[in-house]
Amino acid sequence: MQIMRLKATKFNNIEEEVIFLKAIYELINEMVNFEVVSLFGRDPDSSIQFNSVTHQKYFNIMLLDFLSNSDSRILGKAMSYLEALENISNSPNFNSDNSLDSLAFSTKEFVNWLDKEILAEKIWLPSIDLETNLSIKRIEFIKICGNISKHNFSRLSGVVCSLVCIFRRNHIEFDQEKALLILDEFYEWFHSDIFNYHSSAIAEFLNNIRWDIFEYLGPEFQKSIVYENNEHPRRYHYTYPKGVINHFAKTCYWDLMNDLRSAPYMRKFQVTRYLKMRY
Repeated sequence: MQIMRLKATKFNNIEEEVIFLKAIYELINEMVNFEVVSLFGRDPDSSIQFNSVTHQKYFNIMLLDFLSNSDSRILGKAMSYLEALENISNSPNFNSDNSLDSLAFSTKEFVNWLDKEILAEKIWLPSIDLETNLSIKRIEFIKICGNISKHNFSRLSGVVCSLVCIFRRNHIEFDQEKALLILDEFYEWFHSDIFNYHSSAIAEFLNNIRWDIFEYLGPEFQKSIVYENNEHPRRYHYTYPKGVINHFAKTCYWDLMNDLRSAPYMRKFQVTRYLKMRY
């Protein structure tokens, strides 16, 4: 059987922005919703709780996708969705009266938080008889735990290599065999404990980005939508921006504008600052 190889799709700048914003909005909707999490408390001390252990694992897997690179053969470029948001912040196509400002800020805030190197103290790994302090970036353990959530151990060669590098960076003698032995123990520490602790902060970052996309594109939605009648249900169509020519990009634009017909269903919330600082 002959395997078909896709050619890289080419989109212009405005089409690329539309497609990435559609993908980002969709991913956040799949992660931060009331089927996956429950929202408790009042600002500035709100918090979220996963509705089950399975929902926590699902959230970590979807977050892994959000932090990983897109497929260049589908979206034209291989970059993470946060990188795409940074590119949009630097060169937006729909900025109107500074509607981009909040999105640029929330993107930068999340990127900085993820890149922060934290110190996990007294990590006990009984399979190799090791108790240690481990310096690790938040984005590193989130991706590692996302991959462990997603894959059987027999498909975790990338995780094994990452663990070897992280422990050696911490001046701990480490090899592939040790990395394989500690997979479950690392997951217990960093997914069941530390990732769960960070879940409220992560959900707030993502929810802010969702709201900021809604506000950034608000003027574009108002400019684009054309109502065709005054009856119920109201018929409407959208006027495509100049430059959105590709049929797939047009579909993404239509779907994205439809997403903006109502505000995000989860309110803006603010978690206590201590949930963003520890670890």
